[in-house]
Amino acid sequence: MTQYRVLLKPEVMQQLVALSRAAKTQQSGGLRRREFQALKQGLRALADGREEDFDGKRLGYRRHDLSDCAEIKLAVVPETRHNVELGPSHRLIYREFESDDGGPPYREVVAFAHRKDDRPFDEAARRLNREAGVRSRTTRAALQPDGIAPIRQPLPPELRKALAAASGVAPARAAVHPRSPAQRPPPAGPRRGAPPNREL
Repeated sequence: MTQYRVLLKPEVMQQLVALSRAAKTQQSGGLRRREFQALKQGLRALADGREEDFDGKRLGYRRHDLSDCAEIKLAVVPETRHNVELGPSHRLIYREFESDDGGPPYREVVAFAHRKDDRPFDEAARRLNREAGVRSRTTRAALQPDGIAPIRQPLPPELRKALAAASGVAPARAAVHPRSPAQRPPPAGPRRGAPPNREL
């Protein structure tokens, strides 16, 4: 099974931190705690290449061009309509990039949200600067056979630059693979110019 390095858009990192804080104040059935657990579960699945376990699906071009992205479906809130279960409530949108350093490929998490009103797709489009009704010129055409993972793209220059800038920063792995207190590195001092993405 292929392993991946997981990157988070800044908005997703902020969401993860906010959910983690909120989860500590809620009982086990609280919404934010369930969202936090589902997001961590989704991040682990992406890192381990287990998108098939979560009804993964490659996206395409509808209102926005997200043809370089895929989704996995995560159950957070049980929902029914006319006594029919509607399935997993949340979507985690991500894309995939080739590695240029000989290491595992990258998966970048772009959005995590409830599916209502296409919110995860609208958030992903906004964060990727995709205009409604306009095809992206930077994504590779979907000529590969149907699949559920995104079509792997070349690592974009801005992401390569951000990763190079962050190369001296310890990765934020604790959200996906928690460390025991004895394994945790000492706290670092304040840092200027944080990269636009964080690796997990």
